[in-house]
Amino acid sequence: MIDHIRHCGENHAMFFPKRKDNTEAKTERRAILAIDGGGMRGIIPAAILGRMNDYLRSKGDARPLYSHFDLIAGTSTGALLAAALSIPTEGTKLPKEDADGYTVYGEYREKRFLRTVVHRYPLGVIEASSDPASFVDFYLENGPRIFPQKGLSSLLAPIFSDKYSATQYEQLLKSLYGEHDMSDLMVPTVMVTYSTDNGIVYPITSWNSHGYKVWEGTRASSAAPLYFPLFNAEERDTGRKLRLIDGGIAANNPSLIAYSLGRKLYPEADEFSILSLSTAQPVFRYAPEAVPGGITGWGGQISRIFQNASLDAAEIALKAISDIRYTRVWAPVLDRKIRLDETGRESTNMLLEAASALYGAKKKEIEDFLDRLIEEPTHSCIRLRAAQGSLPPAPEAGL
Repeated sequence: MIDHIRHCGENHAMFFPKRKDNTEAKTERRAILAIDGGGMRGIIPAAILGRMNDYLRSKGDARPLYSHFDLIAGTSTGALLAAALSIPTEGTKLPKEDADGYTVYGEYREKRFLRTVVHRYPLGVIEASSDPASFVDFYLENGPRIFPQKGLSSLLAPIFSDKYSATQYEQLLKSLYGEHDMSDLMVPTVMVTYSTDNGIVYPITSWNSHGYKVWEGTRASSAAPLYFPLFNAEERDTGRKLRLIDGGIAANNPSLIAYSLGRKLYPEADEFSILSLSTAQPVFRYAPEAVPGGITGWGGQISRIFQNASLDAAEIALKAISDIRYTRVWAPVLDRKIRLDETGRESTNMLLEAASALYGAKKKEIEDFLDRLIEEPTHSCIRLRAAQGSLPPAPEAGL
């Protein structure tokens, strides 16, 4: 029905005439995909996204994966995946999904004598984006370029400077995403960063992008302290300069930030379904009695305790909000903590095995979530390419 095509931000919508309809008002549901940070542990959500796409295809839903969501959010490595999901592939090095696009149809009713005729017409075409099946290969092929291991010098670098230079990483991001602006993304997207100047979470969004490029948003969101230098950003519309670091400092799980932004984007929504993909970070447990106190005992542990606690706090809050239906994809599938810059074969194989184990452990929850998405219409926040055919004529009064 045409009244199912809802406006959600001018950068992402096609506009269609509103028409009267005698059907009862339906519950407005919005779906959010949120992807955690975690460096090379991004292999885990990358593999799960590929399996999600396969599941939708097996159920006969040919729409691109991104188009099932009204908002996609990512922190750090999650921001890389969020961008890859809905970026136009022209001018990028991302392999395009093998599809020509998916035509979305609208309907309107016309009264003819004693009967009502339903007309169907093309609203537009959902563009195919990059192939989710290629996301794991991105990490396997480019991990060593992002995190070049240089023996002893690599181990000593964080003592005196950041562990890695941003130059090679930025070149990779520019090559990967081309010159696309954040506003080019085909579904509302947010990348979580943290402003060191203002001491606040600074989301970079596609609908209020300040002129940022996609590569800039991903670079800022993944500027992990000790690993990469902060990112010197500038809002092109205001000229304001900011120094941004990895959003994982404040929200490694971006679900709560995504909900707060989604609530502003869709103020009339009755329910938000959030699918939160973790990077399977193990729960950190610390026995302070086993080590000395002070800096010696707590210094190397406090950041891990803080991050674990913030993840737990976000989950408590999300489960307490009445209009959220929250599905968290996490399970204790990693035997040990894998550092965000571990690129060796043993580590990547462990991550691939963990992805399979995690999908197996959460298979029912994930597929139940996807089944609900299959039943939902395509909302107008998904950018459509014009289709052949014309909009219907204005209906008669009273229809």
